[in-house]
Amino acid sequence: MLHIDPHIKEVALKQMEERGERAGRMQRALTTVKGTALLDLQFRAQVEGHSFISDERQSAGGHDAGPAPMRYFVAGIMMCHKVWMVKTAAMMDLKLESLEGEMSWFNDQPIPRIGYTIFVKSGQKDDEIVKMVEGGARGCPAFKVMERAVSIEVTASHNDKKIFEKTYGLTQG
Repeated sequence: MLHIDPHIKEVALKQMEERGERAGRMQRALTTVKGTALLDLQFRAQVEGHSFISDERQSAGGHDAGPAPMRYFVAGIMMCHKVWMVKTAAMMDLKLESLEGEMSWFNDQPIPRIGYTIFVKSGQKDDEIVKMVEGGARGCPAFKVMERAVSIEVTASHNDKKIFEKTYGLTQG
């Protein structure tokens, strides 16, 4: 069983309230990341007391000391969406057994696209899980920015049954 602390509901509700209060006012920075070049295509990023390395694979001129920047970018979008799915689940008092996903970036068209598959196991109703998935899309700032630039094809399965399929953002045309 996936543990979601009851405190997350309070945090999510407070964040939603604060967003409403900030609407129309000058926004504060969501985050600030500092970076340092280390060696060739290798960089260290620091944010809020955490540090991580990016690099390119050897065949792309790097030393493969860490994921390439684009991999962090795609992972960040997916993890942000998952954070907001969990917050939505907490606000809806949903119990989840597991929440997994896979996100892929495709750059082979005039408009890049993202394929995102979400896998949920729970005793909840399918329509509740759909609301949770859509809550992730509404709440995640990274997802909202990306849907202005690319097509995001989301598919969700609940207990091994496809229950949701929607394309957000730009469409191929």
